[in-house]
Amino acid sequence: MSEHLSSQAIGQTCTSWCHSCRKFTTHRVDRVAVGSHAGKPGPCLDPGHAPKPEVTKQQQRRRIEQRRREMNPLLFGHHL
Repeated sequence: MSEHLSSQAIGQTCTSWCHSCRKFTTHRVDRVAVGSHAGKPGPCLDPGHAPKPEVTKQQQRRRIEQRRREMNPLLFGHHL
């Protein structure tokens, strides 16, 4: 069951389990729902916590490769 905190804790910090870090870390307390008076642990505030990448490494490689082709179309056999 998820942890619910009082409305006075909203905006403060609490210690909670972080699934990404796999340890107890500091989290911001967020409101459960609009108009609610309950709070719950929000995002991890640990400075060592790695943010989720916007793109996967495979997508990043594809984009780099495509940029190279666009910059040098004759090098890769794509004749205009």
